Amino acid sequence: MQISFYKACFMMMTVMLMGCTTLSTTMYQSDGWQPVSISNSYEKVIHSNFTHKDHLIQVAKIGNQPKNGYAVVYVLDGNAFFSPSVFIAQMLQGRPSETNPKSLLVVGIGYNTGRRLDVFNRTHDYTPPAASYPAPNGEQVKFGGANMLYQFITQELTPILDDEFGINSRHRTLIGHSYGGLFGLYSLLNHGDGFDHYLIASPSIWWNDKSIYEYKAGFMPTSNVGNVIITLGEQELNAKRHNPNAPTTDLQGSDAYQTMLFLKDNLPNAKVDFHFNLGQSHGMNAYPSMIQGIKMAYDACRLDTTC
Repeated sequence: MQISFYKACFMMMTVMLMGCTTLSTTMYQSDGWQPVSISNSYEKVIHSNFTHKDHLIQVAKIGNQPKNGYAVVYVLDGNAFFSPSVFIAQMLQGRPSETNPKSLLVVGIGYNTGRRLDVFNRTHDYTPPAASYPAPNGEQVKFGGANMLYQFITQELTPILDDEFGINSRHRTLIGHSYGGLFGLYSLLNHGDGFDHYLIASPSIWWNDKSIYEYKAGFMPTSNVGNVIITLGEQELNAKRHNPNAPTTDLQGSDAYQTMLFLKDNLPNAKVDFHFNLGQSHGMNAYPSMIQGIKMAYDACRLDTTC
């Protein structure tokens, strides 16, 4: 893809983020302003019998429903990242140069708490099971719920989406950042057949003394995995919050890069890439990573005549 598209997406997302202010009801009434909604988008709260939480699920239909169902993109931290993800998908699908546009179903998975990043819930849901856990720290007091969230997505949410919108079972993409990236890595190492394409952005591999590495020994590759992208922001190499034992100043020695090499060696039939996003901090790396991840999903669909 041309650099101009990445720049256009990133600049427009910056404008969106800067403009995310709440207008008062008085302003709506006196000056004619009305609330803005995203076209062809829907949301509902789904209670999970696995996580025992109420999840805010937001869905956007990008294009008409294909014969074999939508290629679906699951976006973790949906409260924060659903809207920009929809914009990226719309940009890809609506380019003037796109003679055979593909359809996507963008699904934001969040919480019904009104918070953009729900630290308490995401810490529990995105961290993998382990023999022991870190001491509580602020809102981070519960850990190890990743398997239950995986079961919610695959056993409860996906059937609902398939019934109501139609999903292509060969094109399921998972996008996660930070703890969400850790969840993506856990899912790939333990339940590779649950998703076909993975965008693992700035994964918090350092968490719990890198206990995620314990799952590498039992990794059983599955043939359905087509693409994996791991990303890291340039400024993360010197981030003080990393485990002091991690090689944080050397890109090729970083946990994220080493994980990419492991997956490349163990997923010979998949395309495994690493994206080093220049100038980006841990938090801001989420946005170029979303562009890269949604483009990955879109391109995979474009290369498949059944999608």
